Amino acid sequence: MNGPDNNIDQRNLVMAIVLSVLVLMVWQSMMPPPVKKMPDQKVQNTPKQAGQPVAGQSAGTPGTASPAVPGQAAPVQAIKHRSLTQLLNQGVHGIEISNVDGQISEWTLYEDQYRVRPAEGEEAGIPYRFVHRQEGEVTGSMFLPPVVNLSLNGAFSRGDYALTAGGSGRSATVEWTDSARQVQVRKTYTLNTDSYTVDVKIDLINRSTTPVSFGVQTKFGAFQNDAEAQPSMFMPPLNLYNSLCSRQEDFERLPGSEIIENIQDKEPHLNTFSDGIRWAGVDNRYFMTAMMVADKEIKSCSASVNPGGSAGIPIGYTRLYNTVDLEGGIIQPGATISRNISFYGGPKKLSELKNQTPTLGEAIDFGIFSVICIPMLWLMRFFFEYLPNWGVAIILLTILVKVLTLPLTVKQYKSMAAMKKVQPLMKALQDKYGEDKVRLQQEMMKLYREHQVNPLAGCLPMIMMMPIYFALYRTIYSAVELYQANFGFWITDLSKQDPYYITPVILGLLMIVQFRLNPSAGDQMQAKIMMWVMPIMFTAMMLFLPSGLVVYILVNTVLGIAQQWYFYRAQGITSAKA
Repeated sequence: MNGPDNNIDQRNLVMAIVLSVLVLMVWQSMMPPPVKKMPDQKVQNTPKQAGQPVAGQSAGTPGTASPAVPGQAAPVQAIKHRSLTQLLNQGVHGIEISNVDGQISEWTLYEDQYRVRPAEGEEAGIPYRFVHRQEGEVTGSMFLPPVVNLSLNGAFSRGDYALTAGGSGRSATVEWTDSARQVQVRKTYTLNTDSYTVDVKIDLINRSTTPVSFGVQTKFGAFQNDAEAQPSMFMPPLNLYNSLCSRQEDFERLPGSEIIENIQDKEPHLNTFSDGIRWAGVDNRYFMTAMMVADKEIKSCSASVNPGGSAGIPIGYTRLYNTVDLEGGIIQPGATISRNISFYGGPKKLSELKNQTPTLGEAIDFGIFSVICIPMLWLMRFFFEYLPNWGVAIILLTILVKVLTLPLTVKQYKSMAAMKKVQPLMKALQDKYGEDKVRLQQEMMKLYREHQVNPLAGCLPMIMMMPIYFALYRTIYSAVELYQANFGFWITDLSKQDPYYITPVILGLLMIVQFRLNPSAGDQMQAKIMMWVMPIMFTAMMLFLPSGLVVYILVNTVLGIAQQWYFYRAQGITSAKA
């Protein structure tokens, strides 16, 4: 015959299992999908004009024929890349402009936080060249340069550009003349001083005696190392790339796996959007490239991929790109048509993204908890302003959340204490009505009402607090501010796991202490499972999580132990012994 203690323990065990399953379900929903590969088939791309380079890749490569005379039309294959100029912006970021089509060929971040960490024995890191041309063998994931493709009279217009103005500061102008259509093309690049953006003004000057039709297309690309993009149960991938498209009514984030799935299902139209496109780009967890133009100038954006083994892509890699078509028009003889485009290239800082027009804030994927995550990120940045250490900011945010959820925590502890106090009365009912199950249930419900005890009240506050804690997790996981952020001591990058696994082990030991503080349980076997198995499981999971998340959970556990110890001591409740 089961006693009341066993009934309570079994109920608590069931609730613990249910909550654990719920945690795993929410965790899995927040993790990106696995990278899919297309078996033995190639992605069908739209026909290309002769000499058109692959999306996001410069047309010219080292080792090709000598360049044609600047300012004259020439086959793209004959153009060898050379840098026309490098524009810098106060040590924050900079771009390189290539002679090939007058495109951006590199985008570099110079801020200390993003510098490539030096190898052992090296004195300092180098600036992070996060956007660059494909050069030789691909060795890892990377963003490809955003490009602007022009078409004149229905044919792509490409050539060898020359620097004609600027180039020594934040602005430069490059030009080329399409002799076949007698159209002069002028591109003026200007780096902005207050954001990670560059403005591009394109002037098309018709030098002929007949009208010329024109079109403008931009492309954003990335080479994805599929091994680096695979999610795991514990560690989210940094280099899973997505095609982004902000629509009038929705926001589309398509990873390569979903693009491939749409093609395999013979529904490629699901990768193309044309309803009020506001901006488009490509991103990974912390960085992105994007394009912004004036309202209603974008006709469509279309995501596509080349999987490994197709279009010259090495096995184990995927090239993802986003093609954006802008509104074209007609250039009358002697007339000039201008188009203005802004490119964003850099970290996904919410404050920076929201300052753009249109706002790019949707690029940060907070999931279903965005309503809670955005204020949390603001608070974390607020704490950082006064104590410039992101680890300390995480600790302060965790303390604040713990204080705000204190009423729910107290209610949970009170419920547990109340259940403990009525256990002798429940045992008496069990002894008296043990053979009459219906009467026993009726008397137990009466006992709950008389003592104002709800057997589920101890779990409800925990369920109510779960969205807050998941939101805090998602905030820390998504914040580029933690990328290579030094906490101190052995933790030099809060976005990576603890290199020596010190904090996860400490966390496991503290969880054992926390379980020992709980009231004594009737079933000692269940108590031992909760006290030893659960900490071991959580410690194993924490080993591979970003250290910023482990710091948050560690601090939260320490505060929980302090709360439990104070409350149980005040109530005179004995702890578990196992």
